[in-house]
Amino acid sequence: MKLGIVVVYLISKDNERLLDIHLEKIKENTTSLFTVYAGTNMLLQQFVDKLKQYPFIKICDCTRYKGPNEGMRGAKEHSHYLNQLIKTAIDDGVTHIAIMHPDSFPIRVGWEKYLAGKLSESCVLVSIFPQMSACSFFNRDFYNKYKPNLLPYTHEELSSSWINFQKANQATNLIETGMGYGYRIYLEKSVWYKLKRTNKGEYHCHFGSIFDDLVFHLGSAAEYQSRPMKGYTKFSFFHYFKKLVVKILPNKIKEKIKYSLPHTVLYPEIEKNKDAFLKSREALFNETEEFINFLRNGNN
Repeated sequence: MKLGIVVVYLISKDNERLLDIHLEKIKENTTSLFTVYAGTNMLLQQFVDKLKQYPFIKICDCTRYKGPNEGMRGAKEHSHYLNQLIKTAIDDGVTHIAIMHPDSFPIRVGWEKYLAGKLSESCVLVSIFPQMSACSFFNRDFYNKYKPNLLPYTHEELSSSWINFQKANQATNLIETGMGYGYRIYLEKSVWYKLKRTNKGEYHCHFGSIFDDLVFHLGSAAEYQSRPMKGYTKFSFFHYFKKLVVKILPNKIKEKIKYSLPHTVLYPEIEKNKDAFLKSREALFNETEEFINFLRNGNN
């Protein structure tokens, strides 16, 4: 196996320790020949310099994103760079591709061989869903055969097949980087193996996740300071009430409510989510192995 790990690096100054852990764990747990293809357009220069110290990192010269700033800016920009990194890795002759985030990394030795073993003629992708760019794994044959796009094209988003795909995967009205791969598989009537969250311990249902006892994902590390962390909560009465209101109120009234009320009223979980994120991050930074073992095994 010749593995290409593609990562778009977006690291804030206070997350340098996260970058160190991410790189250490990739080096420690990957047993096959590998290269990390690094997208650094959005990365601080001090961290670009740090990446250059690792012999397994290839800094890639990606064309800068020039798309719209509104709407799905984050997913579109992320996909723009990932698409280029994947093509660079394929052109370099890799046999397999792993997509990861800067806040995700393998936690089991030989993880890449485990994921490769899940692939077959019918099963063409392994991935977390719906956060598919936190960890997705596929081979060059899948890429060359289907030429998939990480996001659905604009005309596809309006199609009944895309809506049916979202419904079939319990992701109605959701578009995440990588879901275009799942959609392509859906259209081709192939299958993919979905990595399952296997936590026995947690501080939060989203932050600090273990998948198949194989891959760690902190979650939201690139956005916790810049975007409200309103989406990450277990269902509550208020959650169901909001969904009901969204269904029955006219759009004009919903827009007035949205822009007249502060986020803390509309999304009371924001502060709890941020506190849980910071608690998880602190445990990861200060007691890395103990925290990962807690997530894996619980308190016992």
